Amino acid sequence: MTSPATTAKDLVERAKQLGAEIDEPRAARLLAYLDAMLALNEQINLTAVRDREAAVVLHALDGLAFARTGLRPQHALDLGTGNGFPGVCIATLHPQASVMLMDRTGKKVRAVGSCLVTAKMDQVETLTLDAQQAPGLRKDLRHAFDLVTARAVGKPELMAELADPLLRPGGSLALWLDAETEAPERLGSLSRQALLHYTLPEPATRTRQLGVWSKRK
Repeated sequence: MTSPATTAKDLVERAKQLGAEIDEPRAARLLAYLDAMLALNEQINLTAVRDREAAVVLHALDGLAFARTGLRPQHALDLGTGNGFPGVCIATLHPQASVMLMDRTGKKVRAVGSCLVTAKMDQVETLTLDAQQAPGLRKDLRHAFDLVTARAVGKPELMAELADPLLRPGGSLALWLDAETEAPERLGSLSRQALLHYTLPEPATRTRQLGVWSKRK
């Protein structure tokens, strides 16, 4: 028997179990984004997760677990954003923050932009740019962010190298990691502040970890 589709009210309650407090309007926008992304996924490969309820868990709830960090970003950057997660979850949790979703693949960025319009996520920008080239090509991005996030992009060492020139002193790097991935105490100029373990619910149960590193002031 198929489970009923997750509604905005359901998402509020399920997010609360992961430590995330959002209201129904924000939950509705996040689900609108997710549904638009899944619809476009029929034309362009944005996610391997095609079941809507599994996507709620593996994209929306996994991203909302960021609330467990206690961080309150003002200017956030999601590196190698792909399908927009977890960046859109940062925007959902912190509606007053500016959030930039960066990816080097133009067709993915255009797809994400279309989904943002559908979901009316006005505080989120998109940018087609290779993270490695970003500090050289866009001087305004150097040390511009107090939070850089990444999920399923590369090893922590690589992500720290890419994030460092974009992070402000004292800023944080948050990485979504599989349960078995090593999370070093130090990553260059960044030192680990937290390593948070949590379990995602059915229908996509798995254990995850969220690592947070802080840049020296």
